[in-house]
Amino acid sequence: MSKRRPRLTPQAEATQFILSGHDKTCLKVQWINVFKGRGVFACAPIEKGSFVVEYRGEFISKYERDKRQKKYTEKQNAFLFDVDWISDIWCIDASREDGSLGRLVNDDHKSPNCKIKKMTVQGKPHLCLFAIQNIQAETEITYDYGKSQWPWRALTSSDEIGTNSADPEVSERSTASCEQTSSDEIGTNSADPEVSERSTASCEQTSSDEIGTNSADPEVSERSTASCEQ
Repeated sequence: MSKRRPRLTPQAEATQFILSGHDKTCLKVQWINVFKGRGVFACAPIEKGSFVVEYRGEFISKYERDKRQKKYTEKQNAFLFDVDWISDIWCIDASREDGSLGRLVNDDHKSPNCKIKKMTVQGKPHLCLFAIQNIQAETEITYDYGKSQWPWRALTSSDEIGTNSADPEVSERSTASCEQTSSDEIGTNSADPEVSERSTASCEQTSSDEIGTNSADPEVSERSTASCEQ
């Protein structure tokens, strides 16, 4: 009788996908509307506490980030995600379209189904989304960008549907903070059609008990430059 393989913890699963550079096959990009552009959706159920997707990009220094900010467009700058790391500021630059899905995940400040966490893998920080509730198939993956006054949050449903001036290809963002998830949330049962833009956010790191990595950074991750969602 063959032995059942032990189930990976969410943290171990996240590490596997970080190292592979791939996203889960249970995710897909889907057009939402002219206002929001595209988002990331589950194409199979995802359990609460599960690793969902990494916000993947190029890990660069603050000096390099400052240089790029001067030559980048506003839309490109929106993908620069600052990370407090080893007593200094670094940055994850996801401005280049590389086919990864984490950069396309939209904001939801009322009922998000994920939260973002900073993990340490092979000596570098990685930003990962974990489910904070059970997510059904065909549900959009979202997380709360924070308490800032995001422009799109004041829009009504009719604004979202009726706007004609929005760029159909881009979903732009600004200033967000991602509060850390408790160990219960992470450890339980455990727009360019390609672009969803972001900027200034702060993401508190989860402790090593919550995320399960070997060297969790207790500092804060932040996004830079802001714009607004289409």
